[in-house]
Amino acid sequence: MRTIRGEAALTLEAVASAGLVEYIPFPDALRGKYQCFTQADLTALRATGCDHKFADVQTGVAKYVQWLASQA
Repeated sequence: MRTIRGEAALTLEAVASAGLVEYIPFPDALRGKYQCFTQADLTALRATGCDHKFADVQTGVAKYVQWLASQA
């Protein structure tokens, strides 16, 4: 939304220090059961002819927010 308003994006550190996000400790019960990072092997998908370019999270969220704003 900041970009839509012509404002610079905030860094993660600035967002956290402003209290816009809050970090909580990872629950012990979930340790070892949750992947913090995943990256799909797209070899089989590409072999079918799919050449779709996937977006990273930052780009995808920005596009989604722009789309939401256009719906108002």
